[in-house]
Amino acid sequence: MLLFAGPAASAGAATLVLMPLDNVSGEQSAQEILPPLLAKAVAAKGWNVATGNDIESLLEQRRIRYFDFLGDDVRQSVLTSAGASAILTITVYTYAQTRNASIGLTARLVDAAGSTQWSNIAGLTSKDTERALGFGEKNSLAELAPQAVAMLLNGFPCGSCVEHRAQAIPRESFRRRALSYSDPDLDHTRPICILPFDNESSVPEAVRLVADVLALRLEAAGFTVINPTMVRDAALKARISFHKVGSQDLLTLAKAIGTPLFLRGTIYRFDDPVARNGTPTPALDLEVTLVDVRAGRILWAVQDDRKGTDYTGFLMLGAISNSVSLTDRVATEIIATARINHDKKNHSGAHAPSVSAVRDRGQQNTGKGER
Repeated sequence: MLLFAGPAASAGAATLVLMPLDNVSGEQSAQEILPPLLAKAVAAKGWNVATGNDIESLLEQRRIRYFDFLGDDVRQSVLTSAGASAILTITVYTYAQTRNASIGLTARLVDAAGSTQWSNIAGLTSKDTERALGFGEKNSLAELAPQAVAMLLNGFPCGSCVEHRAQAIPRESFRRRALSYSDPDLDHTRPICILPFDNESSVPEAVRLVADVLALRLEAAGFTVINPTMVRDAALKARISFHKVGSQDLLTLAKAIGTPLFLRGTIYRFDDPVARNGTPTPALDLEVTLVDVRAGRILWAVQDDRKGTDYTGFLMLGAISNSVSLTDRVATEIIATARINHDKKNHSGAHAPSVSAVRDRGQQNTGKGER
C-alpha cells in the first residue's frame, strides 16, 4: 500500500483510496501517465492518498470488473484495508493521440455509506488549449494530461475539511432548450434506476458514456441514482436480460431494487472524432424517458440533438471538439428541463405524451426529417 501526502496535507487530513483507472478507452499509456498526476493533485488538496498493489489484489480476488460503482461489501473492504474514509474512482473514456489529441474523464468521490460526495466530468482536446493567433497549442497527450486532470479536479473538496464538500453542478448554457415533457408529480424523493440505452449509433462505447454522465449529473442535481452494481445483481438473480427487458421484468426489478422509476432511452447518433472513421465534430442525438412502471406513467421525456459546432460563439470560439464534453453539455440541458418543469408545477391535467410524439414535435420544430 502506498500513501501519498501532499504539502497541503496535515496530521488531521482524511485519507482516500484512489482506485485503479476504469480505462474504457483501452489506451495503455493512460495507465502510466494519469495515476501519478491524479495522486499528486489530490494530495495537494490536503488529502492522504492510498493506492497500490494491495487494492488491485483485493479487487482481483473479488473479481470486480467495474471500479466506478462498488458493492457495499467491496467498498467496506477497500476502505478498511487502507484506513480510509472515502474512495475516488476515475473513468477514462477518451485518451487518443490524434491530430487533435483528446482526453475525456469522469471522477466520483464516495463515502463509507456509498453516497456521492463530489463528482465531475472533464473533456479536453489540443484545440481547446490553442491561444490567440494559434499559439500555445498542446499537441501531445503528455502535455494535455496535467491540464485535463486540473479541470477534472476543479472544486475537489479539501481533505482537512471534508464536512464542507459540494457537488460540481454545471450550468445550462445553450440558447435553445431541448424539447421535453415533465409530469407535475416528478420530484427528487424517489431513486432512479438507469437502464442500458438502445444504441443506433456505430459507437458501442456510447452506451456506457451516456449512462455514466447522466448518473453523475442527476446526482449533482439532487436526484438519487441506484448503484448499477445493485441493478446488475438484481437482474442476474431474476434472470432478466437487459437486451429484451419487458414491463413485467421491470416490475420484478422494481421490487428488488426498491424503486419503480426507470430511466431508459435511445442513442440515435453519436459521432466521436477519435473513433474509427470518426467525424471532425462530435454529435449526439439522444432521447430519454423516465417511467413509473407501477403507475404505468411517463414522468419525464426529453429529446436533444446537438453538434459540437452548435456552441460556437463570438470570434468563432466555444465549439466543442470532445465527445465527453458534448455528452456532458447534453446531459446538463436534459436535466435542466426536469428541474424547470418541476419548479413550474404546471398542473394542467394534460396526459403524458408518447415518446414518439415528443420526438415528432422535435423534428417539426427543428426541420428534421426521417433519418
